[in-house]
Amino acid sequence: MRHPELLPAVRGALERIAPPASEGLRALLRLLESSPEELRVWIEDESVPVEQKTKVLTVLDEEVPDELVPLLPSFIFLAQSIIEVASTRKGQERRFCDRLFTLLLLHRERLLPALPPKARAVLREVARRMVAAPETVRIIKAATLLEYVGHREDADLLAEHKPQDEVLGRVYEEAVEVLRKLPPA
Repeated sequence: MRHPELLPAVRGALERIAPPASEGLRALLRLLESSPEELRVWIEDESVPVEQKTKVLTVLDEEVPDELVPLLPSFIFLAQSIIEVASTRKGQERRFCDRLFTLLLLHRERLLPALPPKARAVLREVARRMVAAPETVRIIKAATLLEYVGHREDADLLAEHKPQDEVLGRVYEEAVEVLRKLPPA
């Protein structure tokens, strides 16, 4: 258990703060009380609402301890399992993918190289789906993520789905430039 000294304070705050304001604290408590193996099982448990898993990702934005890095593939495989919904409408599934992309991009120098090949391939596919999603649900960070996990041929997909908005379109253009410099797969 990491930071056992924080448990009394977090538990005390949870007693005083009602949901939904306490959801971030519940996510922090989950991270403090659970072993990496317990967290993996929890992430993969389909009965646990995606919203709770999204809150855990948000807490991890601050820091991803070394012992939790091996859990990232479980989050990525969860994104793969919900991409049909996430790429077609706004909701918890889309928010989960957005938070996952945010976490990975915030710590990209450390986390992306640590991903096993299968997780990188799945992450690439999830990002491709969000790049090509309808503009109302598209996650612009997916284009940036493809700069790190994409292949040269992803440049065409980005160019095809470039948003009309000038600022958002520039994010896609920058990703296209990076990907076109990659060697063919």
